[in-house]
Amino acid sequence: MQIILKGMHEDIIHSLETQDYQIVTDVIKRDSEIDRLHWLVARQHNSILQNMSLADKMNITINLSSTYFTISRIIERIGDHIVKIAENVQNLQDLQTESIIIEKIKDSSQLSLNIFANSIYSFFRKDIKSSNKNIDSVQDLEALCEEIDTLALQEKGIIAVSVGYIVESIRRIGEYAEDISENVINYLTSQDSQ
Repeated sequence: MQIILKGMHEDIIHSLETQDYQIVTDVIKRDSEIDRLHWLVARQHNSILQNMSLADKMNITINLSSTYFTISRIIERIGDHIVKIAENVQNLQDLQTESIIIEKIKDSSQLSLNIFANSIYSFFRKDIKSSNKNIDSVQDLEALCEEIDTLALQEKGIIAVSVGYIVESIRRIGEYAEDISENVINYLTSQDSQ
């Protein structure tokens, strides 16, 4: 799921930068793969909850299964925000958006992707310090997004609105990644107390 999301996010920002809007439809379609994978995780989690012995057979705890399900649900929501970005990038087709706005969107996008990747990394590495550092980095993303919003307000109509929605989704991706890091901390803390 992480790999698909990363590709979707990078492709849609590249589309915005190069004004090559053919990939937008493909990015939107790829979200259905994220939805299917989340559905699979949800099914497995529900099966484990209904049959506790299945957890033993899968060599997984109920707590870990719940954490996987929660992270999967967050990743699915991130996919929905990438679709929102794609739809708003499509709205900018044939319009002149200031290059400084595009550059700052690229920067904020990369930062949100890094926060997301670090949250997944901290989960698989069981790294609480990395999770805490990741949570702190969301403030930098929020400041950058506010800066872009200020620039967007100087634009006309559809450009200002579309850039505003793009930036809001990029910010939300970072905040969802922060949620993943918080879940990692909760999971690892509960493991230590057992």
